[in-house]
Amino acid sequence: MTRAQFAMAIRADEKWVENSARLLGKRLRYTADEARSVALIRVLSQEVGITLFRAAQLADEILKQSAVMKKTALVVGGAQTSSAAVSIDMARFYSTYAAALSAALDIGGPRRRGRRSGTRGRKGAVERAVRYGVDMDLLREGLRLSPLERLERLDENAAFLNAIRRT
Repeated sequence: MTRAQFAMAIRADEKWVENSARLLGKRLRYTADEARSVALIRVLSQEVGITLFRAAQLADEILKQSAVMKKTALVVGGAQTSSAAVSIDMARFYSTYAAALSAALDIGGPRRRGRRSGTRGRKGAVERAVRYGVDMDLLREGLRLSPLERLERLDENAAFLNAIRRT
């Protein structure tokens, strides 16, 4: 999956994904399992208001518990004697995550192989330059000159401009 699809799957922008991974010291692999983990971190940090580091710890704890217990709701972050805890509706989380992942993969399309090249190509760029008014013959003539000849022409132009400025 691409970085853009990954960000769509966790319902965050790409910059948040990059910055949070950097702050947590994680190197993301852009897989569905990694997206689920980061999506839970995002929910805990942005929607619940827990710090990013604590959200990462709780997300790991939640995903381990949900894999073992198969509960629909989990209570994490609080000791047994504590009066406060965080309750996560895992059925709802998995449902919204699956919908976001499906949309990201469908909208983003398949991952393209190789380097990305411009879709318009060189001819399109030349044609657009001509329509804009660029003199292509002058450019081609300049490119036929050697670097030494170009420098000599540049010196001549600079001398000409200096002569005009004096008058």
